[in-house]
Amino acid sequence: MTRPSDLEDRLAAFVDHHLRTGETMPLNTLCEGRTDLVEPLAALVRQYLRVSAALDCDRAAPPPEAAPAPPALDGFRTIERLGGGGAGEVYKLEDLRLGRVVAAKVLRRDRALSAGFEDFLREARALALFKDRRFVQIHEFRPDVDPPVIVMELVEGFELGKLGPSLEFGQRARIVAEVCGALAHAHALGLQHRDLKPSNVMLDAQLEPRLLDFGLSGADSSRGHLRGTLPYVAPEQLDPDRPIDARADVYALGVVFYELLCGVPPFAGHEPGEVVAAIRAGRPRLPVEVDPRVPEPLQAIALKAMERDPVARYQSAREMAEDLQRFLDGRPVLARPTAYAAALGTRVAPHVEQIAEWARLKLIYPYEAARLRGAYRQLDRREDDWIVESRVLSYSQIALYLGAFFLVAGSLFYFAADRVYGAVEGVWRPFLVLGLPFLGLNLVGHFLYRREHQAVAVAFYLAGAGLLPLFLLILFHEAGLWRVDAGTAGQLFLDGSVSNRQLQLTTFAAAVWCGWLALRTRTVALSTVCTFVVLLLALAIAGDLGLRHWIDEDRWDRVALLLAPLVPVYGAAAWRLERGGRAWFSRPLYVGAAVLLVAVVELVALDGRLFGYLGISLRALQASGVSNPSLIDTLTAMTLNGVLFYTVASALERRGSEVMEVASWLLFTITPFAVLEPLGYLGETGEYARGFDWFYLALAVTIAVLSHARQRKAFYYAGLINSAWALWLLADHYQWFDRPAWAITLVAAGLAVLATGFALARRERSAG
Repeated sequence: MTRPSDLEDRLAAFVDHHLRTGETMPLNTLCEGRTDLVEPLAALVRQYLRVSAALDCDRAAPPPEAAPAPPALDGFRTIERLGGGGAGEVYKLEDLRLGRVVAAKVLRRDRALSAGFEDFLREARALALFKDRRFVQIHEFRPDVDPPVIVMELVEGFELGKLGPSLEFGQRARIVAEVCGALAHAHALGLQHRDLKPSNVMLDAQLEPRLLDFGLSGADSSRGHLRGTLPYVAPEQLDPDRPIDARADVYALGVVFYELLCGVPPFAGHEPGEVVAAIRAGRPRLPVEVDPRVPEPLQAIALKAMERDPVARYQSAREMAEDLQRFLDGRPVLARPTAYAAALGTRVAPHVEQIAEWARLKLIYPYEAARLRGAYRQLDRREDDWIVESRVLSYSQIALYLGAFFLVAGSLFYFAADRVYGAVEGVWRPFLVLGLPFLGLNLVGHFLYRREHQAVAVAFYLAGAGLLPLFLLILFHEAGLWRVDAGTAGQLFLDGSVSNRQLQLTTFAAAVWCGWLALRTRTVALSTVCTFVVLLLALAIAGDLGLRHWIDEDRWDRVALLLAPLVPVYGAAAWRLERGGRAWFSRPLYVGAAVLLVAVVELVALDGRLFGYLGISLRALQASGVSNPSLIDTLTAMTLNGVLFYTVASALERRGSEVMEVASWLLFTITPFAVLEPLGYLGETGEYARGFDWFYLALAVTIAVLSHARQRKAFYYAGLINSAWALWLLADHYQWFDRPAWAITLVAAGLAVLATGFALARRERSAG
């Protein structure tokens, strides 16, 4: 079955080739084996060539210098002048032969040959190609008269700019959707308008739009610069070095729609230079600021079409029409213009400055300032990143990431079925189950990302990234690549299911792939996954250095020393990326560096290794009869690690950037627990004097009290939790569970502390 679009697409390719090269493309090449299209396409091509040949005649004739007089055409009577613009003047004529009223566009005599006459011919050629009722229909072209004249359909109606403000918002959206459809048709034929404005859209008695004046139309990316009508020209039309494509028409239509919504153009100025500067800046007022009645979805559509960067706009007029139709159908629109984030950032910045001023004047506490800044940073987070970072939680996000989770879970089960139970054989089945979905997810993600569906694309990319390493592991094994026998020394997996080399290659491939996607999409989601995969790669490389032997021998200090270089590597990479404006990548790296720091120093502390490296020991202080001779060294080192975490967190808080704050917060949260929990474990062993339990309780209470100095609730919570554990240990070690005196003592202590709190409150009240 032959569809109209089959012919239109091929005719558009023919016209584009002919306009660019002057040559005719063979129809067999165009039809590509579709013999049913050859004859109808040949008829359309012959029609086009006849019109093109007629338009090309007398092209060198110089235009007269005087202003054009009303046309005197055989068979027509001039009634009145309707207006002028672009390359010609428009008159109302009566067709004496057919008894109809038409319009005639006459080439203006004051236009240069290279500009006016070429544009005039281009408009005639463009209009002659259209049979779409949304375009003014051309009746004939007379190149042999002086000046040349296009006789076309007369549209009785009103200009969109004059009638638009009286229409309902739904009517305005429907009209612009129709114009979008007309533009999409023109663009499919290789033609662009490049001078869209309200006066070039006429509304007939049924409020159906008719598109006028293709005087600047064309598909040449080198034409159309510094031409058109302010303020409807796209930013790229102001720069002769930038190419122009159909998205310039989308921009102009966005400006038309903006003006249609709120009654004023987005960019205005007393001088043309002011308008040009405003267009280049690309910061229009929100339509709802001009007219509060404007529906937000329509505002979003207009601003999306008006994006300063062509990549951020609707990529076609058809996409814009689809979003308008969603509004008309009562469905959510997809547009989320960058103007929203810019407007929000402009409004948030003064508040952030005020927070700093409040902190300087001691009106708020430092922790309150940090919390307020964090709340405002939430507003800067992208809604197209991932569910952890998003400001909102929608059903689509839940479904997307739940689907990605099930995909990764299924791939893990499939990997287990292959490597553990041997239920999978050969390469093709893993390719169909894992490889093909990986390719499909990434291709769809790439397509969606280019179509401005970033949130969906990121979810697809994440799912694909989860499939890649597992598919490669199965592929390598089934293909016999880098396989090892069970029991091979030095392998992380002694059963031979995965060799070190296979693991290294798969994690390296996954890290490179995730890193490239993270840089491309600029998302925290993929940069976090990349950070984690790099850690797995380091562990895979450590397999060749004896990681499995160290784990079997409980030499966790060796594992820590291997991971230690990753701390400065992550930190340096994060700092470099932050300076390069990639905070979305540096934040996960800073967090990764903090987590690795905690892991490294805690692993080194095991079995007293840290004090061993320093050449000291506290074993002389250890109680006799303790089962683990290195227990006091281990737990003391862990307690000192808490001090280290606090020191690093304080340095990051004072000297670090805002991006480092999350790493600082993490270390501050860990600090009190790192200090107290080892002491709690010492008390639990019961191998020390009972006086140690009292020391543990005193230290826990002290840390709870110190929460005031640091204004850190993590300190208070850690103090309370460990105080409760210390009280339990005291009751257990002294066998006080059956003694009411112990309970009465605690009640009395509670009353005393409450009384102290009351006294402090009164003093603070009187001091205030």
